[in-house]
Amino acid sequence: MQEEITKHSNKIYKAVKKSEHTLGEKVKEIIIEICIIVFAVTLSISLHSWSEHRHQQEEVRAFLANLRNDLKNDVESIDRELGMYQKTNADYEKILALTTSQLDSIYKSKGKVNFPIHSHGQTMTIGNYESFKSSGKLGYIEDEKLKQKILNYYQIFVPAANEVDKMYTEFLFKCFDKEIENADKPEKELYSDPKYKKTLAYLVKLGKNNIRVYKENTKPLAVELIKEIDKELGK
Repeated sequence: MQEEITKHSNKIYKAVKKSEHTLGEKVKEIIIEICIIVFAVTLSISLHSWSEHRHQQEEVRAFLANLRNDLKNDVESIDRELGMYQKTNADYEKILALTTSQLDSIYKSKGKVNFPIHSHGQTMTIGNYESFKSSGKLGYIEDEKLKQKILNYYQIFVPAANEVDKMYTEFLFKCFDKEIENADKPEKELYSDPKYKKTLAYLVKLGKNNIRVYKENTKPLAVELIKEIDKELGK
């Protein structure tokens, strides 16, 4: 492009220097050369912008394809977590329902009360999103509604799900602390202790809340995003 501009600039210079041409002819040649330069520069800028835009959209498509895989994994992880929350909640409720006579009967028959353990940690995959965001490329996504849903999912719903999981695990450890505090007493006294039962009952409440968060908030948006990305990639 620089060579073309130089070539046509030289032509303008030569046109000015041509003594055999009239002023009108010189002006005409100069205008033609200027128009050629302007057209060439404009075309070059347009082609560069088109090429850059095309490259950006290729990056967006690759990102969305990777994000779709992450979201599918998220849905599977959520389903597993929901299953574990439901299972442990049911088991904890059985423990809460045990009466003193039932506990006596269990321990007289050399049985034990099964206390299930399942701590909940990071469930969602955020690597691809964080990488694309940190590179400042989220603005490449032209569908504003899709971009907003992606931002809502990763900036609001994923942190919320992680937070409720963290609260649940912290309260689960409170139950462990109670068990350690009562390690020198018969186990049946622990399970009939009002404070311990209150702690366990609150753990069940947290579990039910977390099931609601996953079922009503996180999973529906993940499923919706997969559908929206499928539409975008199908264009």
